[in-house]
Amino acid sequence: MSGGIRRLATAVQNLGPKDRTVFVVTGSLIGHPSRQDELKAETIAEALKSCQVHAIGLTADDLALGEAMIASVDRLSGGRVLTPQAGSLPNRRESGPFLVGVAESKLAEQAARDLVREAEAKRLVPILLFDDGFEAARRVAEATAGLRLIVYRHAGSASREPTLVGQCLLITPGNKGKALLRLEWTGESFRGFAAVDLGPSYADDERVARIYANYQRRVMSEGMLDKVLRRSSDPFAGNKVCGSCHLGAESVWKQSRHAGALATLEKESQDRDPDCTGCHVVGLDLAGGFRSRAETPHLTDVGCESCHGPGLAHAGDPQAIKMPKVGAKSCAPCHVPDHSPGFDYKTYWEKIRH
Repeated sequence: MSGGIRRLATAVQNLGPKDRTVFVVTGSLIGHPSRQDELKAETIAEALKSCQVHAIGLTADDLALGEAMIASVDRLSGGRVLTPQAGSLPNRRESGPFLVGVAESKLAEQAARDLVREAEAKRLVPILLFDDGFEAARRVAEATAGLRLIVYRHAGSASREPTLVGQCLLITPGNKGKALLRLEWTGESFRGFAAVDLGPSYADDERVARIYANYQRRVMSEGMLDKVLRRSSDPFAGNKVCGSCHLGAESVWKQSRHAGALATLEKESQDRDPDCTGCHVVGLDLAGGFRSRAETPHLTDVGCESCHGPGLAHAGDPQAIKMPKVGAKSCAPCHVPDHSPGFDYKTYWEKIRH
């Protein structure tokens, strides 16, 4: 596992002297507008204030939160929000030698020209936080003389090297808060680019850890797990029922990390967070699936039916009702790069072969 606001906060503290560091963040803060995403946005804003963030560039995704929630995010961040749309919040902010602006794709070239014009008048260096991808960022750089840096969005990994278009550098931190990008400004140009991967070597920042713990309490108190949308499904049997016939497979499962999957979340107080729990229990998004350890103890952890599907009907008449064959596709919903970096089906299958 990598990334996260708690590790990011630790990395930011190590950047250098605060009076010579400008820390900016691109969105989006949310995945889609929901109550849990509102809680996330407020938590991220409060955590970024703790990191002494200088500017937070909102995206079109973030604007879906609505004016009232965006105002709350701005307040919690210490008034550091920049928005690409006209309104009560600014779209530019002076930070050290820089003028930081934000733009969405639709009006990006005009926004970039306006940013450069103001920066030149104030003898500042223009930086654009851009709500679009590399190709759009490249077009903006080619069309805007004087722009020095574009931080663009990318639903993947962070830049390993910056791209230079004229005098303008193009970089992206990627998504999911997995990396921090570092540049040095000499007074004439940027140098010393580094992409800092936020792996386990970065401990959680204590202040931000407390903010995050409060988020977890809010997720639990508002019953986010109980509000998960569920699809209809056949009934589940549970591992004990499966194991009554499949003794060898049950033995392998008991020795695997799958058998303690929910406990790993309980240890971190994340077991009532829908963003986490679905990949640590059986059938969270199905009508007959996991509800809680107390209500559905037979569906805790990553069990037989996490991969094979609901099996109560098969258990009642195994000769007539066959379970489908499964393979790599059964692992795919949870073992994605964001959650399981480095996953390789052939290697991992050997750990649970049955």
